Amino acid sequence: MHLDRRSALRLLAAPVLLPALSVRAPAQDYPQKPVRIIVPYPPGGPYDVLPRIVAQWIGVQNGWPIVVDNRTGASGLIGTMAARQAAPDGYTLMVASSSTHGSMPALKRSLPFDPVKDFTPVALLADATLVLLVRDELPARSVAELIALLRSKPGGLTYASGGFGSPQHLATVTMFQRAGLARDAAVHLPFGGLAPALTALISGNAQFMFVSTGLAMQHIASGKLRALANSSLTRPRRLPEVRTMAELGYPDFEVMPWCGLAAPAGTPDTIVARWNALVNGALRDPRVREQIAAIDYDIRGGTPRDFAAFIAREIGRYKALAAAMDLSED
Repeated sequence: MHLDRRSALRLLAAPVLLPALSVRAPAQDYPQKPVRIIVPYPPGGPYDVLPRIVAQWIGVQNGWPIVVDNRTGASGLIGTMAARQAAPDGYTLMVASSSTHGSMPALKRSLPFDPVKDFTPVALLADATLVLLVRDELPARSVAELIALLRSKPGGLTYASGGFGSPQHLATVTMFQRAGLARDAAVHLPFGGLAPALTALISGNAQFMFVSTGLAMQHIASGKLRALANSSLTRPRRLPEVRTMAELGYPDFEVMPWCGLAAPAGTPDTIVARWNALVNGALRDPRVREQIAAIDYDIRGGTPRDFAAFIAREIGRYKALAAAMDLSED
């Protein structure tokens, strides 16, 4: 059965408690009580839905009780700190994201956690492509034309994002930096989420922005918005005609929202390895793959070492951007 984005969100937005009563008992002693996955974000978004999809599969396949615990606030800081302070006994995991384990450590001068020292990576779940959109009446039919327009009218255009330090914001600033533009080449309108940011673009309060492919599709089809490029190294499956920034002369341009699972530092290696194997098993399942595709994310997986190296690259990338464009804040 095909799942569209709305059906996937409706199915998975409710709190999850997966009891072991209706499935086979676990073959080993672990776990002897529910495993908690802390999500530092509200229910319903991709960083909440993705781990629920994986948790459902693991719970049913292994008879494990798994609780998804939304600890929201402070752009993910509250949930991250709750996970950092949890006992490293294998009964608490957290959703690590492109914010908590990517941009936030690079943009914040004082942060009460260390994404590398305080957590053990388990597995990268998925990432998503962003598409650069402009309003149809804007006289820019290519990235080159948009850059030329920005250069000719410094501060004359406005762009929207899901907030300061969000992937959409950082993709835009990365474009500015790579094109030799100043941080204030356009006025930034940060919102508390993608929906109001996209509304600002559609209404004309903003002229361009990077946004996820799923949110962009209907507006591209209607002709209100025009796609100029995407932020990944490969073309998006839903918009294969939209070229990458790398193809357009910006080598290695890659800014994407992503999320994975991590555990408090000191969690036993055997438990981390077991969770990694289970996550990768879930990501190979056709039903799980269909559900993840329905929310416009691409499956990743891999080893804990792969995820650790990925996090280090992300933090390094954003630290370099923050230094070049003076983005750091207290």
